[in-house]
Amino acid sequence: MDALALSTPKRLDLKSQAIVLLALLIVYASNWWPTTPVRVVALQALHLTTYERWGIFLPHLLLYSTIMAALSGVSWIALASAGWLPMPPLGNLGQSVIPGVAGGLLALICAVLTALAFFPPGTVHWIDPNPWKIAGNIFSNFYEEFIWRGFLLFGLRELVGFWPAAVISAASWAVLHTQYPLAGQVLVFVIGIGFAWLVRVARSLWAPYIAHEVLDILADSLIG
Repeated sequence: MDALALSTPKRLDLKSQAIVLLALLIVYASNWWPTTPVRVVALQALHLTTYERWGIFLPHLLLYSTIMAALSGVSWIALASAGWLPMPPLGNLGQSVIPGVAGGLLALICAVLTALAFFPPGTVHWIDPNPWKIAGNIFSNFYEEFIWRGFLLFGLRELVGFWPAAVISAASWAVLHTQYPLAGQVLVFVIGIGFAWLVRVARSLWAPYIAHEVLDILADSLIG
């Protein structure tokens, strides 16, 4: 897949655009239903009442954005089969490592500076790494990148072009991070745009995934 294929829409007709838009809306809405009620019921059924050990790993693996990722995959394959979207760019793993690590470190610098400037004193400090969270993020970070830098970005790209799609997908990602104050959500928005750019540069979803992993592993040990 060349860079032009990542930046140039296919000039879909109105009917095709409507179908793509509907698929995007269904995937995004699935964050609330059925994801939220399924997560609540599952957590209660599994007695995962505390955020530690399995209470960290299993929700990351199965409950946070798993349904959205599955719907994204099914929708993406269907729309690609119809010729309306390119297939998911999951090649070029080796070529994604350097831009992914560099992007993750740059995002970390932005996160630390944001925490120092806008968060309470002492927010930046050493935190022992949590292996359960690191293991869970291996899965949940892939789900998130597949959804936001994958299906939503590529689908929106067919409707409005690459950079507007990057902005919209990043904003839709940031507003879901309600655990953060406004400055943190703005940071997530900026990082989301940067991760979209990584997809375009590396021509692969592995680049933002690697960046996301680098960011989370290091930021979880420095900010909290």
